[in-house]
Amino acid sequence: MNTDYIRKDYDNIQQMYQERIGFLMKGDKENICTLYIDVTDNRMLAILSHGHKLLEDDMKDMRVIDWLEKRIYPFIVYEDNLKEFKQKFTRVNLLHEFELGNSKMDFVHSYLLDGMVKLYSVKVNMFKNPYNGHVEAYVIWRDQTEKYIDMRIREILYQIDYTALALIDIDKGNLYFRTSHFAGMDIDENVSIPYDELVHRMADTRIAPKNKELFLSCTRLNDLLDNMNIAGQYSFSVYNFLGKVERYSYYWFDKDKKILLCVIEDMTKEMETDPVTGALNRAGFFNRVEKILENNRDRRFAIIYFNLKDFKAINDMFGYETGDAILMEGINALAVSFLKPLAISRIEADRFVVLVDVKNLDLKRLPDILHRTYSQGDIKADLYGRCGIYYIPENCDSSVSDMCDKAKLAKLYIPNQYVKPYEIFDENMAFDYVQRSFALIHLDDAIKNDEIKVYYQPIYDAWTNKIVSAEALVRWVSPDRGVILPGKFIPALEESGHISKLDAYIHRSVSSFLEERYKNNKPVVRVAINLSRMDLMNDEIMKLIVNDINSSEMPNNMISYEVTESAYASVSEMGIDFLLKLHDNGVTLLVDDFGSGVSSFSTIRDYDFDIIKLDMGFIQKIGNNKKNNNIVISLIELAHRLDMKVVAEGVETKEQADFLKNYGCDYIQGYYFSKPLPQEEFERKLEENFKENY
Repeated sequence: MNTDYIRKDYDNIQQMYQERIGFLMKGDKENICTLYIDVTDNRMLAILSHGHKLLEDDMKDMRVIDWLEKRIYPFIVYEDNLKEFKQKFTRVNLLHEFELGNSKMDFVHSYLLDGMVKLYSVKVNMFKNPYNGHVEAYVIWRDQTEKYIDMRIREILYQIDYTALALIDIDKGNLYFRTSHFAGMDIDENVSIPYDELVHRMADTRIAPKNKELFLSCTRLNDLLDNMNIAGQYSFSVYNFLGKVERYSYYWFDKDKKILLCVIEDMTKEMETDPVTGALNRAGFFNRVEKILENNRDRRFAIIYFNLKDFKAINDMFGYETGDAILMEGINALAVSFLKPLAISRIEADRFVVLVDVKNLDLKRLPDILHRTYSQGDIKADLYGRCGIYYIPENCDSSVSDMCDKAKLAKLYIPNQYVKPYEIFDENMAFDYVQRSFALIHLDDAIKNDEIKVYYQPIYDAWTNKIVSAEALVRWVSPDRGVILPGKFIPALEESGHISKLDAYIHRSVSSFLEERYKNNKPVVRVAINLSRMDLMNDEIMKLIVNDINSSEMPNNMISYEVTESAYASVSEMGIDFLLKLHDNGVTLLVDDFGSGVSSFSTIRDYDFDIIKLDMGFIQKIGNNKKNNNIVISLIELAHRLDMKVVAEGVETKEQADFLKNYGCDYIQGYYFSKPLPQEEFERKLEENFKENY
């Protein structure tokens, strides 16, 4: 046998083998380390660390298990990863898998490096050494952290544009940004940062002061964890220091390990845009105007609050698609108008608000843009608008929201929208509005605390000048605001529907007052109580009145009820039945403010009344012209022909009283005889009146 030939052949094989191992050990730039091990002998043959801290240069010829226990096991973060690694990467398991024909194995494990959790993939390739028959392997570690994060982010976010992405480790209280594009704030990417420290830094330097408390509240880790465990996702929005709207959204990156993915997006356009018209929404308008006012303190601006009249009817008649088209056209009309708006918003429903330079606000031309015709196909609609105007004073410290409220308030004070469809705000409106709002908020407490007082205005016989009846009126005596007159709170209660609560209280007070005097044989006269339109739709107050009348020991005609003719015009069938029942039981009914409405004659024609009260507008013009005098005379004669008595209210002079007496008016009410009196004074008047009659 030629031993030289055999030796030469062996040397060639060994050289080729070493060249192959050398090539494999070099790997590529993604490898953080490569091991060449003798699996059979459990021995490390070669190590290539690529400058990574995972390895040290003195590891050659070291037992594999010793290297693992020193450089791998202590740094695997999660128990499930460690358990899997120890099961798979053992001499026994590797040899077993090779015998089964599985020469390649892949798995991953976490690794803590410089305070950061990394994700490493491990690839094992086994083969048999042709020289000694040992099973050997090269093992490659690769850093898959960034690829894994990018993959998970794509799975969660798809194609969302974002300002920043961060991972939050709840248990460790750490955060690191995968990427960030924050303006005005430098944040290192892929570096572990204490979570609380960063949150407070952002709150101080990036978040608008008005949203700082909200931001800190929403980013508390314990609250975040609770929300995520319940809902699986969580988000909130705040303004940053540049006035942009940022949405913070949280997703589970790894629920088992309590790792969150936080996505920060610029949502300014979406959050500040009205989806129907494309104009600014409420928040967008407030934000835009704040910036304009702040940067132009030497210029004068005004806010105009518009709304379309009867827009709901348009939606009902033509559908919401047409309604949306009309809203869009309205925005466009404002945009190209002489107002040259600096900001336009659909602030709610059919309400628009604009900021204008005062120099462009030509009040005479406003009606031109408040009436227009919409025409599309077979649809044609006349559109009428109205608006309130608030001139922003110099150095104004009010919020934009308050400014809009004042413009809106001015709109409510338009006296005739067809003559002048706009009104300018003044502070008297604000005072009046506060009074009206006060009534709505504090009515229940006022009744409970006996702040609502019933006053009685005597009604006199025109011939004898004696008290024959009275009208129950109301005053609100507030310990903080003094006496509040009915004109300041009654309209607000009528508009809101709360008037029935007040009327029920007055009914009980008057009933108790008369009952007490009647039982004690004191002088008593009939007292008229006003019923509103809402009362005649309220089943509870109608039942209360009927029950009180049926249970009272007084004659039924001791309490009478006044109803304005405008209330009769819209009274329900239930209300009509109620009034008929009262009249059939002997209760006196009065029609109030007769002559002030458009249906006066049909009212007295269709309903049974005992008394009509002439509207004070006629009374105050007595003697001014012959036409007014003749109308008053005719109304008195008409009432008498219909078997009704007449009360003239608002009589203030002797000339008025004499005129009414001469033409047969039955009763007179007004300051000429007496103003409304508190109950105690009215009682004294009754006693004096009784003594004189006696």
